[in-house]
Amino acid sequence: MNLSLAARIDAARQALTNCHLCEWHCGIDRTRGEPAPCKLGSETRCFRSYVSMTEELELVPTRRVYLAGCNFRCRFCDTGPTCFDPRAGRPIEAEPFAADLSRSVRDGVRSIHLLGGEPSLHPHTILELAAAAESPLPIVLDTNLYMTPQVLDWLDGVVTWIVGDFKFGNDACARRLAGVERYVDVVTRNLMRIAERGTNLLVRHLLMPGHLECCFKPVAEWIAKSLPNVRFELATGYVPCWRAERDPDLGRLNAADEVAAARRHLRSLRLPTEAAIHE
Repeated sequence: MNLSLAARIDAARQALTNCHLCEWHCGIDRTRGEPAPCKLGSETRCFRSYVSMTEELELVPTRRVYLAGCNFRCRFCDTGPTCFDPRAGRPIEAEPFAADLSRSVRDGVRSIHLLGGEPSLHPHTILELAAAAESPLPIVLDTNLYMTPQVLDWLDGVVTWIVGDFKFGNDACARRLAGVERYVDVVTRNLMRIAERGTNLLVRHLLMPGHLECCFKPVAEWIAKSLPNVRFELATGYVPCWRAERDPDLGRLNAADEVAAARRHLRSLRLPTEAAIHE
C-alpha cells in the first residue's frame, strides 16, 4: 500500500465514525459512543502487559500487550470476560506508550505482541504507535482474522508478523461458540490475502474437546490444500475457561485419544510444520 503512515492514520481515524473495521459491518460511529457489537469507542486501552518467553523462538523475548475490546464472544476465552470490557485497563497515549515499547526493544525484546480482545479493532492506535516510535517497532498482530481487507491494507508494512487463530472449521460452531457469522469465508479470504503479500504468517488452531471432526480436521485440511507452505501450529493443551465449563463439549480437557487422532491426521497431511504441536 502506497499511502503514507500519516494518511493511513487519518483514514483509520475517519473510519471510526462509520465503523466497518470488521465483518460485523455495524456502521456505528465509535467517536460518539454509540453501541456496537464490540462495545468499543475511539479510545484504546491496555489491560495487561508483560515480557514473555512462551512464543515462537523467532519472537522471544516478546512484550505482550493486551488491548481491551473484542468482536467475538468465545465461550472458552482465556482472557474473558476482562478482554470484552472496552473500559478495562488504562488508555493508551501514543507517544509515551511508543517510547515505553521502544525501551523494551532496546532492552532486548524481539517483538511487540499485540493481543486482546481483538487488536485489529484498533488500527488507528497501532498506526499511531508506529508513527510515534523512535524506530520501526517489530509488531506482531495476534488476531481472530475477522477484519475487513481495509484494515490489512492499513497495517501492511507496519506489522511484521501476523499470528492468526483459525478457531473453527465451520460456520455453525463459530456461530454457537463465538457469536459470529460467515466465519470460514472471512478467515480464509484474509489468510489468502496475508499470504499473497508475503507477510510473515503463523496460523494456530486450538484443539477443542468434541471438535476434532467439525473444527480441527477442516482447518488443517484447508491449510494443507490452500497454504501448504504456511507455518501451522496445533495447540492441544486446552483448559476450560470462562463459560466453557457449562458447555457439554467444552467443559473438559481434551481426551488422550482425541489428541492422538489429531496428531495422526496432521502427520497424514504432510504439512511442513507437522511437528509444531504444543501441549
